Amino acid sequence: MKDDTILDPVKTKRLSESMKVLYGRSIHLKEEIRGFTPPSSLITDLSYPKVFLGILLSESDRIEYYDNPIFWAKEERRIEDIIRYRSSLINARTISDVYLPRKKSRLYDSILESCLSIKSVDLEVELRKVREAKFIPRVHPFYGFIGSLRNLKVIENPKVPRKVEDINDLKAEEAVYYIYKEGFSDYYISRIFSLGYFGLNHNRKLVPSKWAITAVQSIIERNIRREYFQRSKIVDYIYIFNYKFYGNDFYGILMPGNGEVELIEAILPGSAYSINNKLIIGRDKESGGYYSLRLSFAEFVKDTGLLGNLIVFRIITDEYKIPLGVWVVREGVKKMFFNNLARSSNLYEALSFINSKLIKYNLSIYKLIKYSDLYKQKKITSFI
Repeated sequence: MKDDTILDPVKTKRLSESMKVLYGRSIHLKEEIRGFTPPSSLITDLSYPKVFLGILLSESDRIEYYDNPIFWAKEERRIEDIIRYRSSLINARTISDVYLPRKKSRLYDSILESCLSIKSVDLEVELRKVREAKFIPRVHPFYGFIGSLRNLKVIENPKVPRKVEDINDLKAEEAVYYIYKEGFSDYYISRIFSLGYFGLNHNRKLVPSKWAITAVQSIIERNIRREYFQRSKIVDYIYIFNYKFYGNDFYGILMPGNGEVELIEAILPGSAYSINNKLIIGRDKESGGYYSLRLSFAEFVKDTGLLGNLIVFRIITDEYKIPLGVWVVREGVKKMFFNNLARSSNLYEALSFINSKLIKYNLSIYKLIKYSDLYKQKKITSFI
């Protein structure tokens, strides 16, 4: 089951209206704005090779909180808080072709300079046709307003790390893994990857944000796997993990194996991804959430030296009223690994244990496990 299943339009409209009532999103829709960017960019598909190149900004000087999944996860900010942060942002965007990083453009240089910064940046922005966003995107983090970007001026010097400035002679994959190992988050790396910052100049191009996130997470996961997996110890037992995060209840089974990963999802009636208010179950091996899971698992192996095959069950409950982005899987699984519920020497015993936890959802683990190839392999090998 893909993670970008369409929202029920009636519920989406109701939620949008309730957001306005709750938070009274008031903003004077003027065309010249002195504001801040977290920093954050957003590049979306138009008609290849054309894309929307956007920078997200707000007039609030506490902008660092407005696009910061690490902060949200650490502080466990409420969904309502995240909605409030995001719905106050303006997506100041312009139409561009993907090859813009290879050309001379003052506007692009200003956006790139702002988004390379690790601190919020003060900007002066000229917009036209500023309007309220009337939809909630299924994949991208949502925002409150859209404006056509005419000009952008950086008022203060962005704080760009020296290690990031000094990677121009590296190929894209080498550069991504290098600055990751230097301690930069995959969120930061995805942002500048999207803006075509990595690689040799003649190869650079803009990448839609949703593709950039998956590409960066895949690059980092692949390199961690290459560097750490072979020297890690395969677990002797079966470990059960659990963490509930923004209405997503994650259960993980780590069992002896060579590092294979599966994501099984159950979308409960009333949740953001629910269709016709019915239960949906399936295996996800292609959406952004799956690649977020793979990276979180790779980091677990790197940090603990323990290796195995992992099955994660993601129960999307009716508390998850609006899709917040793949970072929910990324951070939720990271937290899951810190909460080891039980240890077992028997897979069937482990499944029975999780099944007892799913009763509250009127859900059976035995229905979910049917979608697991790892489970089927385990059953076959038990007879050999």
